[in-house]
Amino acid sequence: MRQKVRPQRVAELIRHEIAQLLTKGLKDPRIGFVSVMGVKLSPDLHYADVYVSLYGTEQDRKSSLVALRRSAGWVRHEIGKHVRMRYTPEIRFFPDDSLDRVYQLEEVFERIHDEEGRTPMRRLDLDEIVAVLRECNSFVLTTHVGPDGDAVGSLLGLCHLLHAMGKSSVTCVMADPVPRAYAFLPGADQVLAADAELPEAELAVIVDAARFDRIGAVALRIEHTPRLLILDHHLEDGPPGAMGLVDSSYAAVGELVTELFEASGIPLSREAGTCLYVAQATDTGGYRFSNTNARSHRIAALLHESGIEAHSLCARLFEVVSPPKFHLLRRILDRMEFAASGRVAYTYVMPEDFAELNARKEDLENLVNYARNIEGVEVGVLFYALKPGETKVSLRSAPAFNASAFLNGFGGGGHAAAAGATLQRALEEVRGEIISALVGALEQDS
Repeated sequence: MRQKVRPQRVAELIRHEIAQLLTKGLKDPRIGFVSVMGVKLSPDLHYADVYVSLYGTEQDRKSSLVALRRSAGWVRHEIGKHVRMRYTPEIRFFPDDSLDRVYQLEEVFERIHDEEGRTPMRRLDLDEIVAVLRECNSFVLTTHVGPDGDAVGSLLGLCHLLHAMGKSSVTCVMADPVPRAYAFLPGADQVLAADAELPEAELAVIVDAARFDRIGAVALRIEHTPRLLILDHHLEDGPPGAMGLVDSSYAAVGELVTELFEASGIPLSREAGTCLYVAQATDTGGYRFSNTNARSHRIAALLHESGIEAHSLCARLFEVVSPPKFHLLRRILDRMEFAASGRVAYTYVMPEDFAELNARKEDLENLVNYARNIEGVEVGVLFYALKPGETKVSLRSAPAFNASAFLNGFGGGGHAAAAGATLQRALEEVRGEIISALVGALEQDS
C-alpha cells in the first residue's frame, strides 16, 4: 500500500497544476472548455497520462486535444517549476469519456503489450526495417509540422521505395502544406492534408520526427494504426510500442532512406534520387554544416549516380530566393541584437510581418543561420510568432554548446547544433527569458 501513496499524491499535484494552467497560463485560442478529470502515472513515474473532458462540437474537441498535445512540452516545463521531482514526467493528453472504462482498456492493453510498454522503442537495423516494409501491404507516411527539405524529401523518397517494392497502398499526409520551395519534387502533388480522407493502413511511418506532438493534427489520424515505425535523426526517442531507427549520426533522414534502398537491393530511381538529394543537401546546408561526414559524401555519390541534375537542384535550393523571403531577411537583419559580449545574436519576426510581406512560415527556413554566421557568435536565435500568444524559438549553435539540451528545459529539442521549441506565451516575454537563460548558460560554461 505504501508504494502507491506517492504516485497518487504526485498525480493529484500534477492534476491541480494543469487545471491551474488551463485557467490562467495556457492561452492557446484553439483550446475550448476543458476539464482535467484525472492523471495516471506510469510505474516508473516517467509518463503522466492526463485525461480531459472536452466540450463543444466534434471539431472543437479535436482542436482542443491537438492544441493540448502540442503544448505538452511547455506544460511539463511549468509543472517542473512547482512539483519537485527528480524527473518531471512526460505529459500525454487523452480524451476522457469514462475514466473507469479508460483504465480498464489500458489494463488490457498493458497485459497484451507488456513487453513493448516497458521499452520506449524497439530498435531495428536497416535489414529489419526492410523486412517490416516488405511484410506490410498498406502504409501512411507523415512528417513533422513546418516541413523542411529533409522532411519532404525523405517522406517522398520512402514513398518511391515502397512503390518500387510493389506496394500500391501508400498514402503521404502532412499537417502543413508542402512548402513552395519543394513543390517540384516528384510525388509532392500527391501529399494529402491532415483533414483528408485516409485509407486504413497496417503501418504508419513518421520520418524526421519521433513524437506525436511533432506531427500536428496527423497524430489523431494515425494514433490507432496497428504498427508505428519511426525513422529519425534527432536527439529523442520514439513512443512506447513503436519500432524504428533513430540515429543522430545521420546528417539527414534522407541518408537513412537512401541506405534502405541499398539494404533492399532496389536501385535508386532518378525520382527517388532527386527527393533524397534535396533532403540531404538542405539538412547539410549544401554539405557545409558540421553534421556532414564521410558517409554523407558517399551517399551523395550514390544519389548522383541515380541520374539527378545536382547543379540545377543546388541552384534552385540555394541561389533562388523568393521576394517574401528576401524581405523577411532584410527585416531580421535590421532587428539583430547581441548579448553575452557578442556570443549570442538574436532577432525576431512578428505575426504582422508575415501579413505585411505576404510571407509564410516556410520563408523563414535557414534565416536563423545569418545570426549564427556572424564572427564571434556561438549561438544564433530567431524568435517568431505566427499568431499572438505563441512563440517559436529556433537555435543554431557552435559545437561547444548543445542547443537541444538547452531547449529541453523549455519543452523543445532537436540536434546538438540546431534545435527549436514552441512556447504558449508572448514573444517579448519568451525572448527575455530565453536570452537571459542563454547568457547564464554560456557564462557557466566559460
